[in-house]
Amino acid sequence: MRTFSWQSTLPFPAGEVFAWHARPGAFERLSPPWRDVQVLRSSGSIAQGAEVMLRLGLLGPFGIQWLLRHGEYAQGELFTDEQVRGPFGAWRHSHSFTAAPSGHCLMTDEIQYRLPLLARPLSGIFERDLARLFAFRHRVLAADLALHGRWSLAPRKTILISGASGFIGSALSAFLSTAGHTVLHLVRRKPRAPHERSWSPGEGSLLPEALHGADVVVHLGGESIMANRWSPSVRERLVQSRVGSTQLLASTIAALPQKPELLIVASGVGFYGDTGSEAPDEEAPKGAGFLADLAAQWEAAAAPAADSGVRVASLRIGTVLNARGGALKKMLPPFRLGLGGPLGPGTQRMGWIALQDLLGLIEHVIHTPSLGGAVNAVAPQVITNCEFVQALARRVGRCAFIPAPAPMLRALFGEVADAALLSSSAATPKRALESGYRFVLPAVSPALEFEVP
Repeated sequence: MRTFSWQSTLPFPAGEVFAWHARPGAFERLSPPWRDVQVLRSSGSIAQGAEVMLRLGLLGPFGIQWLLRHGEYAQGELFTDEQVRGPFGAWRHSHSFTAAPSGHCLMTDEIQYRLPLLARPLSGIFERDLARLFAFRHRVLAADLALHGRWSLAPRKTILISGASGFIGSALSAFLSTAGHTVLHLVRRKPRAPHERSWSPGEGSLLPEALHGADVVVHLGGESIMANRWSPSVRERLVQSRVGSTQLLASTIAALPQKPELLIVASGVGFYGDTGSEAPDEEAPKGAGFLADLAAQWEAAAAPAADSGVRVASLRIGTVLNARGGALKKMLPPFRLGLGGPLGPGTQRMGWIALQDLLGLIEHVIHTPSLGGAVNAVAPQVITNCEFVQALARRVGRCAFIPAPAPMLRALFGEVADAALLSSSAATPKRALESGYRFVLPAVSPALEFEVP
């Protein structure tokens, strides 16, 4: 048996760090973007005897099932998990939490394992991967605890999320769950679990019971802007997936006798159109073009909820940086091959935000009753596409000098190229800053270091 250990001192009480691990969403928050891991079933607990079945992805549709059972357990101090069956000859993972000076926690992950016979010559590579994994896990844990700590005295909420299976929604669901909130999912199919509620926005169907008990509703639905060329039918789908679903949600909320206190609706910095050399704040008028019109309609669709007295916040989200999804996931493979470069001239300015800050900002909006209306969900630093490209190239250790010429982008994407790739989308997070939100990753280089492990 070999032993691997990783330690870090966290500036939080040991009991608080342990409690974070005991809540739903902890495994999902600690799962790195470079690993394809799915939870097939789980007891939903880390207590002795609880089990979790994972699927470890290999190539394409192939994967390995891994059954783990929790063993030794001491509240606030220790829990373990051990392989019942799976890819290892043996596996036992011990998580210990020890009180350290100044109210801090010394957290230790210790793994005793035995590789299969044929894999034992690769043990050095495996341990380097473990080191990368646990550096990522401890970093995310510390960042989440710091954000949650800002609201440790605030009451916990019941939060209903639409689009919870998407890139942002899945991260938000896990993030809010580990903060101690009760998170429910609004799904477009028959519910399969107690935390799921059903609706059918395409058919205009949402029963009031689906919203029962929700303090906060977060609406993240919407077909991808970049998935297809903007034919008339695609434009209609883009509008319906945002405006129609928001209208249905807001009008249903407005008719409830017991309403949620807050509706958060995702919007986009496309509201401002091509911002050129400016970085508009939330008081700037709507810009020109399809994306601006779409964002304006999207936000206006939430009016029935606002008119009924519900606080409504429209998050005008910029490009979200995280290796797990969105534009950055698509960019990473060519950049890692040294094939990256600026889009068109590269002088267009970007409105961007690290996923970690987007999650933190949503939590901030939930706990800040004075914050409603439009909120620019972008980092304070405004950069050009060229500056972003160079920062990403440095992060992956490659050169980035192969541009994507504007004519080629227009040939590939049609008008989407000019609207979403070649125009400036900068904005200023004035309302977030004025309401007291402190960005943890306000500059692009540290953001990429965190979000591209």
